[in-house]
Amino acid sequence: MTERARSPVEAQRVDGYLVLLFVLLSTATLFDGFDSALFGFAAPEVRETLGISLEDWGYVSAATRFGVMASFLFLLSADRFGRRAVLLFTVVGFTVFNGLTALVTETWQFTLCQMLARLFLTAEYALAIVTIGEEFPAAVRGRAIAILTSLATVGVMVMAKLQPYLLLPEGAPGNWLHDTGAAGVSVLQGALGLERDGESWRALYLLGAVPLVIVLVLRVLMRETRRFEAVQEDRGTRGWQDHARDALLPFRRAYRRRSAIVILLWNCVFIVTGPSVVYWVIFAREELGLTASQVGDVVFWGYAGGVAGHFVAGDLVDRIGRKGTCAAFYALASASILLLYQVPTLWGQYVFMIATVFCFGAAMTATHVYASELFPTEIRATGYGWTTNFFGRVTEVLTPAAIGFLIPWFGIPNAIAVVAVGPLLGAILVYRYAPETRGLTLEQVQEKLALDAR
Repeated sequence: MTERARSPVEAQRVDGYLVLLFVLLSTATLFDGFDSALFGFAAPEVRETLGISLEDWGYVSAATRFGVMASFLFLLSADRFGRRAVLLFTVVGFTVFNGLTALVTETWQFTLCQMLARLFLTAEYALAIVTIGEEFPAAVRGRAIAILTSLATVGVMVMAKLQPYLLLPEGAPGNWLHDTGAAGVSVLQGALGLERDGESWRALYLLGAVPLVIVLVLRVLMRETRRFEAVQEDRGTRGWQDHARDALLPFRRAYRRRSAIVILLWNCVFIVTGPSVVYWVIFAREELGLTASQVGDVVFWGYAGGVAGHFVAGDLVDRIGRKGTCAAFYALASASILLLYQVPTLWGQYVFMIATVFCFGAAMTATHVYASELFPTEIRATGYGWTTNFFGRVTEVLTPAAIGFLIPWFGIPNAIAVVAVGPLLGAILVYRYAPETRGLTLEQVQEKLALDAR
């Protein structure tokens, strides 16, 4: 490889600043899992309060995911304004709209607030991965991204343990956490002239926004990535027309193949994870008869397995490669999600929830690594935004609504079984078409892909 490929901006070791940067950005993925789990756990109570049917809940979920897709616009802007500036903006937006969810009184208000919250949070999550990918050394880049994405799983575990203390059944004794959140909601409802209904799910959304104020203050300590600064110095002053042209580069001939690979892989994942997140808590509580506490325990231990999946994948992608790791876990994820909805016993839910989250955690970690490596620095956030946050999320948006339509005829388990083939197709795509980038700097990845395209 050339001297340019070795890259003067490549970190030689993980120093104190990189550790600090990792800690600051870990909150993005932690809250992504926390908020996704909150949406699922609170679903029965939210539906009852706002009068949303099971079928309509699928449409509400699909609508909120349009915010996920629209987040690609922030990724495009990160290639103009920098990673740091956009990250600061996204944490403000998520804090505001997730907190406002606690005060909604209509279905459209809930849908709008959650759509906007997901818009900001998904952009923040993606930029955290792009930033870690650009700053950490090649030898540990896969592991760093794996640990970062594993914290989304930790966020789900935290929510699983918190929610029984906040989603209290009628007549249950309170506790300091529930009472603090409920008091905060009551004060805000009174100040805005809203009816104080005492619904416990509101406290979850309000308390979930509080720590983010601290995060915003801490993010000021971040520096811009060295690779972005180097590219900006090389390119000089650029106008809006230049950036508008760059926004379409991922679909030009030089990058079209890699864009297609990432888009197809994500859709093979989200065709299953989208509806499973939306409907599993409803399935467990309303069809299997599990209590909120049992559901929390299943999710907690399942996502503990998911954390392990991220770590295993992070080690394997840097040891044996991205390609084999990704393909194997995609295939295993397909089988585990199918069995999760077919085995109705409590022990079966524990076993297959652990297997499902482990396999999907590993598969998604490997896919995030691919998505953050395949584009050059000048369009890295743009490429990631188009492939992962926009076109890669089509099935995440459409499938929950489609499953909601199928449920009255087939039931939740069989409706999920229809889409469980998605990850299996992903495994075939990875094995046949995905490149291997293990051990290469980001500049060396670009050289390799350019040579392969000739």
